[in-house]
Amino acid sequence: MQGELETRRRPGGVRAGWVLLALVGSLGASTARAEAAESSVTLEASGGHGYALWSLLGDVGVGEATFLTLGYSGVRPESGTAATHQLSVGVDHLAGAHWLLSGAVSLGLAKASDTELIQERPRLDVPGLTARTGYGSQAVQLGAAWDSAGFGTWEYGLDAGVGVSRNPLRRQLLTVSGGAATQRYTQEDILWMARPTLGARLLWKGRWELGLRGAFAFYSEDPLTAGQFTDAETEQLESRLEGLAAARGALTVLRRRQLRDLGAAVARRLGEVNATTGFPSAPVRWDVKPSLSWRLSPALRGQLSYAFTRYVPGEGVAHVVATRWTVRPGDAVRLWASVALQRDVPEGLPAQDSALLTLGGEYTF
Repeated sequence: MQGELETRRRPGGVRAGWVLLALVGSLGASTARAEAAESSVTLEASGGHGYALWSLLGDVGVGEATFLTLGYSGVRPESGTAATHQLSVGVDHLAGAHWLLSGAVSLGLAKASDTELIQERPRLDVPGLTARTGYGSQAVQLGAAWDSAGFGTWEYGLDAGVGVSRNPLRRQLLTVSGGAATQRYTQEDILWMARPTLGARLLWKGRWELGLRGAFAFYSEDPLTAGQFTDAETEQLESRLEGLAAARGALTVLRRRQLRDLGAAVARRLGEVNATTGFPSAPVRWDVKPSLSWRLSPALRGQLSYAFTRYVPGEGVAHVVATRWTVRPGDAVRLWASVALQRDVPEGLPAQDSALLTLGGEYTF
């Protein structure tokens, strides 16, 4: 493990930070202050089943044992919804030969998505009705990892972390007349979330690695109702929609979109989301992920993994089987690709299958 710098600096789950707005200006200055430190730029994109995720990360060496992580990430949980954009900054510090300490703060920029409930009918002088849902976040992530850092036949590592986020959830009703929208109602709820994580890995002869990672989420209130329209609000909406069946159908689409948006946004802010972990379709209660990695050669590494996710009560579970392959065509470049099959099993509804793909690369200088 001591011979794997990339693993020691950013073990899975303790990776700090994502923001890139200040990266270009800071790379040169930071590198000049610490010529011995490595810096890197990482680009990654994931997609599947209407979901898209992209991120750009800069790891800037500010000393032989300290790295500033700056980056930007965006996520679109469903076609037809607005993307969430996140900025963050973090620090990784190697404390001796065995410890890595990490910390990061992030800001999810406010976004809003519109769902049409009633289409405007100008000829009949009937205004349209649109529901607008919005999200934002402020989060802190802390982590620590211990590595045996030796060259023995068996080596191992342990890590733990916790993330805390504040998530403003807004909902609005807009009437649309003559193409102009007028706000009729607005409400905001605050959802707090804490997500502790634990991880362990065992390395044999520097070639085979067995990993296990798990996390549990705590919410300040039920995420199935936070930010959702209340029963009284729903009754008012139904009274304005044509027919009870049409009303229930429109509100079901709105609720499903809200839950998928919330689940994806919260998961992305406090952990890794790509083809090896899947894209959550609802807020997560807990998840666990075993993995097996092997190094076929100095330039080629493979991984097989399985991720099980239990959503909050009433939303079912998800299974993700994935493989990831990493190629190092040169000392300064790493490229990787992950493919996965995900099955969401909602309670009382048919299972949904999707294929996921992640492509990424890193350049170190």
